Amino acid sequence: MHHNMIFRKKQDILRIYVRFFAYSVTEQGGVFLREKIKTFLAVCVLILAAPYIVTLLFQGSETSTEAGKGEPVIEEKFLSQENSDKNKLDEEEYLAGIVAEEISLDSQPEAIKAQAVIARTLLAGALEREEELPESMSREEMLSLWGQDGFEQNYRVLESALTATEGEILVWEDAPIQAAFHAVSAGKTRDAKDALGTEISYLKSVDSSMDIPSHDYLNVSFMEKKDLADRLNELFPDAGLTAEGVVNEIVVAKRDAGEYVLEVAAGKHTMTGEEFRDCLNLNSACFSLKEVEGQVRIVTKGMGHGLGLSQYGANEMAKAGSDYIEILQYYYKDVELKKNHNE
Repeated sequence: MHHNMIFRKKQDILRIYVRFFAYSVTEQGGVFLREKIKTFLAVCVLILAAPYIVTLLFQGSETSTEAGKGEPVIEEKFLSQENSDKNKLDEEEYLAGIVAEEISLDSQPEAIKAQAVIARTLLAGALEREEELPESMSREEMLSLWGQDGFEQNYRVLESALTATEGEILVWEDAPIQAAFHAVSAGKTRDAKDALGTEISYLKSVDSSMDIPSHDYLNVSFMEKKDLADRLNELFPDAGLTAEGVVNEIVVAKRDAGEYVLEVAAGKHTMTGEEFRDCLNLNSACFSLKEVEGQVRIVTKGMGHGLGLSQYGANEMAKAGSDYIEILQYYYKDVELKKNHNE
C-alpha cells in the first residue's frame, strides 16, 4: 500500500511535466524538439517507476529464497526417516524374494521356515564377505507369476515364515555358514570333503532316503551316440570321441559315498562329475550311461549338487512332525542358530 501511494504521487508530478512540454511543443511547432521531449519523457517514466519495480523484485526474491530454504529441510527430514524405514522394509522384501525363488510355497510351513533361515544365512554371509547377493524375486515378478490373488496368499506365507524366524541365522564359529541346499538327494546327501575336496565340518553326508518317492528322484533320458560324441568333442576338442564307441569311451573313474560321480574320463579328456553334468544339462552328477538299442541311456538320481539340506527331505520331515530347527540341525551338523547381530 505504501509503495502504491508513492508511485501515484510520482505519476501526478509526471503529468505536470507532460502538460508543460506538450504546451511548449505546440507553441514552438518544432518537430526536432518533439522527438527530444519524447525521449526525455521516457527517461522520466523509467526513473520514477524504477524504485517500485526494484522493490517488487526484491520482495519476490526474498519469498522465493525462504521457500527454497524451508522446503528442503522439511523434505530432507521426512525422507531421512522414510529411507530408514524403507531400507528395513527392503531387506525383508529381499529376503521374501529369496525364499520365493528357492522353494515352492506349497511346501510344509516348517520346511519354508527352514528355507527362510537358510536365505537369511546366505544373505548375511554374502554381505559379510562382500560377495554377490543371492537372487531375489521382486514384487512385480511375484505379481506376474502368481496374479493378484496368488500374490496376496503367497506373500502372507512368506511373511509368516520370516516373522517366525526373525533374525535367525546358522553359524559355525560365530560366522554364517555356507548353507548349501538342493532339491532332491540321491538317497544320501554328500560330504563336502568328497564333493569339494575341502573339509567343512557341518556339511556331512546324511541319510535322506525319504527323497526316494520324489518324482524328481529318478530321471531317464536317451541320446543318439553321434549327438553325445559331437557335444563332448565340441566342448573338449582333445577328447577324440567316436560315435560308435562313445559309451565305452566314457568311463566313470571315481564316485563318492552318495554315488555321485567325482571324476569321469571322456576319451582323452578327464573332468569332474559336475562338469560332465553341466555339459549335458543333467539333473545331478549321480549318473550312469548305458547303450540300449543303439542309443545312449542316461540315468540320473536326485536333483541338484547333493550338498547340505535336501528340500524334499526337509518337507517330508516336516510332514512327520519335525520343526524347522530339527530339520536344520539334521542336515547341518553341529551348527548354532543365532540372532543376526547386524539386524
